[in-house]
Amino acid sequence: MNELEDPSVVSLESFSLFPSKVTKSDYEFGKTLGAGSFGVVREATKKSNNEEVAIKILLKKALEGNQVQLQMLYDELTILKKLHHPNIVEFKNWFETDDKIYIVTQLATGGELFDRIIKKGRFSEDDAVKILIQILSAVEYIHSRDIVHRDLKPENLLYLTEKEDSELVIADFGIAKELKKGEQLIFKAAGSLGYVAPEVLTVDGHGKPCDIWSIGVITYTLLSGYAAFVAETVEGFLDECTSGDYPVKFHKPYWDNISDDAKNFILKALDLNPQKRPTATELLDDPWITSKVCRNADLLPSFKERFDARKKFRDAVEIVKLNNRIRKLRQLYCLGSESDSDLRSNSAVNISNDTLEADLDEKLKLCAISNQDRTLTEQEKLKKSVLTQNAFAQIVKAATKNKQKIYDYRTSHPATPVDNSKENVID
Repeated sequence: MNELEDPSVVSLESFSLFPSKVTKSDYEFGKTLGAGSFGVVREATKKSNNEEVAIKILLKKALEGNQVQLQMLYDELTILKKLHHPNIVEFKNWFETDDKIYIVTQLATGGELFDRIIKKGRFSEDDAVKILIQILSAVEYIHSRDIVHRDLKPENLLYLTEKEDSELVIADFGIAKELKKGEQLIFKAAGSLGYVAPEVLTVDGHGKPCDIWSIGVITYTLLSGYAAFVAETVEGFLDECTSGDYPVKFHKPYWDNISDDAKNFILKALDLNPQKRPTATELLDDPWITSKVCRNADLLPSFKERFDARKKFRDAVEIVKLNNRIRKLRQLYCLGSESDSDLRSNSAVNISNDTLEADLDEKLKLCAISNQDRTLTEQEKLKKSVLTQNAFAQIVKAATKNKQKIYDYRTSHPATPVDNSKENVID
């Protein structure tokens, strides 16, 4: 049997369903790229052909008895084995030792999407459209195979190489789900606050349209350089996206030079009613995507002003989080000499939590959006959001209330396109 056949109980022994001929000795391991509650991700080179790859290393002791995480791991392996698309990170192989599981994927060395934009000499709407075509093509592909990513965000959009014409790929299918049929709904909440769709926060279930919402949020930040939503709580997020005529505001002066077609594209993707949200295929035919009009005005100076300092701060936070996670893994799971080499932190950068906190206020001065609508209270929200954005368990508690809030908004705010003759649209 080569594919997982939906076992009712997932166990570590069941990984024999994914046979592999490679072993750990076939790879030379490099630096640590990330860490989580169950293991780390490291760069590696396959010795036989010098191919650079990324390897997720999962600790069996951490996974043992955790049925939810085991099922997610099986889902990820099953999904990755089925996907073959130029804009999706490629699954290579998997292997195991007595105490670890290793998942090998394509290594993207060209950096995250927004890092790449910061390095460019200029960036326009036309450049943004080229990026969106790649993202939409990948999402159209996975949706056609009844797979929902559920965690589309800038950090999971990577360039394969540093070449100018490098492909952009979607990575991290760790919480992706394969639907038994196209319209099946998922009722367990998952995602990243700030990019997750509102229906994920209700009791009604969510499906493919949740990825479209995330694309709308990504497009908003891609064109403006700042986040569409900054709340660090579910209630705060729902207040943000239901408090006005539209889920997002196009603040002056940052959106003045951006086309109405682009704004309408965003509003279509951010329709609070998932059933009215366009599909990836429909968005590929959207006027903003298909237009032949040249939209070459340079957006990069203002983008960098608002995004660059915030990105540097986020990177500092991630370094602290990575080292803390690795330290915790070592404390919880004593795995002998092999763990010393696999659970390795990048100690070249050693930043303490105290140092990070002391430097936080200065960083906020640099990365806060300068429009007058941003108050000191909102900056404090941003501070908390950066540090707690992955704390997602809270979303189930307010499910019934959230459902009613979104329903009330839908009934009182029918979706309409941007019309610059209405002063309250461009706020």
